[in-house]
Amino acid sequence: MYNSYFENMVLTANPVRQVILLYEKAIFLLKEAIELMESSSAEDHEAIKRKYEAMGKVSDILIVLDTTLNMEEGGEIAKSLHEIYQALLSDLTRITVKGDEPQTLLKMVKILSELKESWEEVEKKVYGRPEAITA
Repeated sequence: MYNSYFENMVLTANPVRQVILLYEKAIFLLKEAIELMESSSAEDHEAIKRKYEAMGKVSDILIVLDTTLNMEEGGEIAKSLHEIYQALLSDLTRITVKGDEPQTLLKMVKILSELKESWEEVEKKVYGRPEAITA
């Protein structure tokens, strides 16, 4: 039930709200990965699997955000967002290869939270109000 509700919310949302929803999901998944890093042991294979799945989904979200940037119309803002997304993807790749870095994921949560807040301000200016409270 929740998945169909969420899917409908995404499909009917304005484009700015869709970006916000992607940020919210990425932040949620990063927090999940941090929690798993901090609470699970090396022998907890299910937790390790869930951690890597969460980070993989965050990578997917960042790739979507990056590939949907309109570099022509977005100008410097799009270029800056591209650089941020690429840096975050690089960090995720490094963590996947070299091991747990919850402090890096915490920085990523902070960056994505600030970007989400900026998009919420854009939504208020363009549409006059936030479409929904989802977090």
